[in-house]
Order: sequence, then structure tokens, then C-alpha cells
Amino acid sequence: MVSFNDLKQLSTRSKAVVATARRTMLAPDTSKIQPFFSITDVELHSGIPASRIRTVLRHQKVDGQPLPSGRTKEAIGPQADSLVGRGSKLFYTADEYSTIMRALNPERYRPKGVNAVVISVCNYKGGVTKSTSAVSLAQALSSLGHGRILAIDLDPQGSLTNLFGYSQTLDIESNMTTLPILMGHETSLKSKVLKTYWPGADLIPSDPALQSVESNFMRDIQENGLQAMLRLRKSLVELKTEYDFIIIDTPPSLNNLTTHALLNTDGVIMPLPPSNLDLCSASMFWDLFIETCARFGAEDHPDDAIFSFIKVFSPKVERTRSCQQVLHWIKETYARYLSGVQVPKSAAVASAADSFSTVFDTPPKGATYKRSISHDLVRDAYIDLAKEVEVEAMSIWYPSNQVKAA
Repeated sequence: MVSFNDLKQLSTRSKAVVATARRTMLAPDTSKIQPFFSITDVELHSGIPASRIRTVLRHQKVDGQPLPSGRTKEAIGPQADSLVGRGSKLFYTADEYSTIMRALNPERYRPKGVNAVVISVCNYKGGVTKSTSAVSLAQALSSLGHGRILAIDLDPQGSLTNLFGYSQTLDIESNMTTLPILMGHETSLKSKVLKTYWPGADLIPSDPALQSVESNFMRDIQENGLQAMLRLRKSLVELKTEYDFIIIDTPPSLNNLTTHALLNTDGVIMPLPPSNLDLCSASMFWDLFIETCARFGAEDHPDDAIFSFIKVFSPKVERTRSCQQVLHWIKETYARYLSGVQVPKSAAVASAADSFSTVFDTPPKGATYKRSISHDLVRDAYIDLAKEVEVEAMSIWYPSNQVKAA
């Protein structure tokens, strides 16, 4: 027999174990720490030779102020131990790195007064690296110099929240999430924004209570009509002017939380592993979304734009014959919507997640050379995905008439 009190004791033990796991995996700190970048990183992601970068750093100013001068490993302190082999004597914080990148390629970034690009990361099933990809995309865009990223976690499971350094179990309550907005009790998301360990990347976290949006959906629609599905859109208006990108992580299904995201997004990113089950699930996702669009009258204007772009990419890619066959079918299905990015299957991804980390976090001290290389391969793939997203964003930020004037 399992009683109610037994379940309460189980919940208490579970929270205690989560706290212990976080202390162990993040020791000696219990929170995640920001990364540092080198001239090598700037050269890699800007495409500008290191000699030219150093010249710009010495002579160029931004708003009358000199560009960041960087700091040595000695000045950084114990964290510099993880920077071994980065090929540079000076290192820069993420904020400083973003400033340098913007100085080198100003036309690559969001102009003043233009809204953020909103991206929803979606899939119909779990286990496809959806949340990991959402965090990695945010970090990749930051690594390309986009210094203002907001991640919104609409998945009650909270993996994105945990990967950004907050424990959903220990740190988050339902009033800190989008729940009050989606239920119509509040109208502003500003008070929900949390700073993360990654400078320039903010977070609106999730909590299991978000699941109540589902249980109350039919009653909400009966009382408030389809306008209830536009609450997130209204609350995002005040945030769009403050960020370059807003990335929404959705539940692994096409439920009402996912629909809230899709009705308020510029672009969709779908991680689609090359397996038959995932290919079938993705097909069901689009069928169900078409039904949802029809409920909102899309069939009355079938040629009107719903999204600015869709990007489907494949994580967990292997060199097996069956994997390559499914990749061929994915290419046939998605054609112009298919990204050129394939993320290799890697134990480094699972290892990073076990440490409450992503491949953009410096490999932990003691990581093997092979694992560090594996981190780099996956990280480079997400950088390539972010570059594709950049191209889509520039078409939104700089319509053809503005590009000519720039």
C-alpha cells in the first residue's frame, strides 16, 4: 500500500536528492558560471583575421569608449583552469565579446527600434533534444554577438529552466512563470524575467503548474473566446524592443501551450532526429497544427503568411545505413524548409546535461581530449544553425527597401 503521506515523503526525498546532485555536479559552486571568449573565438565567428581584430581593438571606439581590453588567466582566477588550450593570452566576458562582435560587423545585428525575432522550438514527441537545442541555439546566437536573448520555458517539465542554471524544484514557483498571463490574471511578463549565468541571456522559467493551462482550456475558451489564445502575444509586445531574439521552448506535443507559442512566433525550429518514429510524429504535428490554424480562420486567407520561416534540422545523426535512409526521406519531405545542419550523435551532449550544462559550457576540468573534441563538433553544428537563423532574422530586420538604404 502506498499512502498520501508516503507520496509526500517521496517528494521530500526527491527534492533533497536534486539539491545534492546540483551541489555535486556544480562543485565548488552551486550555480553555473559565465563563459569567457578569446580572440580565436572572435576570429572563428566573425570571419575576420586575428591581426585585423587586434588592430580594431587598439584603435576603434564605440560611443566614444575604447573597446574591451580583456583580461589574463591570472586576473580571471580559478575559472581560468578550464581555459587551457584556448590559444589566447587575453579573454573576454560574454558582454565584452558581444561588444567586439558588433563593432566588427554592425550590419549583422538588430537595428535600434526594431523588434526581436521570436522563435518557437517544437516537436510532437520527447527525446529529440528539443530543450537542449533551444538553450544551445540561444547560446550560439549569443556567441555570434547577439547580446540580448530571452528564453521562455513553456514546457512544464522545465528542462530549459534547469539547463539555464535554475532548479525548477528548488528555485521556481508558479507565479514566476507565464502561468498568470496565460490564465488571464496578469498582463505583463517583465516581472517574470530572470538573469542567467550566461550574460545577455535572460529566462522566463516554467513550473509544473503550467499544466493547468491544459485542464482549464475549454472553460477559458467558452468564457473568453479565441482571444484567450492571444494573451501571450500582448504580453510579448513590451519585451520585443528589448531583445534581439526571443526563443520559446514548448512541450513535446501540440497542446495548448505549444499553440500559444506558435500563434505568436516569427519562425519555427524543429529538431527532427533521423528515425522512422520521429519522422512519423513530425508528420502528425503538422496535421494537428493545420487543424488549429483552421479554427482561427486560416482557410479564409490560405495564402497569408503564418510564419516568416521554418527550419527543420537533424540531431543525433549517425553514419548507419538506416540513419542515412531516414535523412533522405526527411530531405524529400521538408525540401526548402530543411536546414543544412546535422548535429552528430554524441555522448558529450548527455554528459553535459548530466552536469546541468550544454556543449557551450566549457568542458569540465578532467574531460578527456576525445570528449572535448566531441563537444566542439556539436557546438559548431549549433553555431551553423544560428548562422542560418541570422540570415532569416536579417530578412525580417532589414526588408529589401531598408537594405538598399543601409
